[in-house]
Amino acid sequence: MLAGQSKANCIRGRTPPSEWAFIERALRKEKNGERSKLASKEQIKERLLESTRAVVSPDGWKLCLRDKDKNELYNLRDDPDERHNLYYSQRQRELIDRLTHEIHLWQQRVGDTVKV
Repeated sequence: MLAGQSKANCIRGRTPPSEWAFIERALRKEKNGERSKLASKEQIKERLLESTRAVVSPDGWKLCLRDKDKNELYNLRDDPDERHNLYYSQRQRELIDRLTHEIHLWQQRVGDTVKV
């Protein structure tokens, strides 16, 4: 067991982080028997094989970068349920660049070599 502080409320958008929160997801497991009305068996398999690196900033922005599939950007203060992906909005380019830079700096610090 490791000592630490839960970031669950921050990740769920209930409270803003007091510092940068980094999230790493790389499931890399086979699950071929899953069924869903939301996605095909092939789509589920693809999602299980992708890697995600994300950051939640102290001012409530969440950026998710993936090695496969689409990237996402949310303003958790205005959109806590993450319904409006702002990643492809040209107005957010500077913010996306800044948050991407933070993710890449974090990856360097922890020795993470996944290209996102």
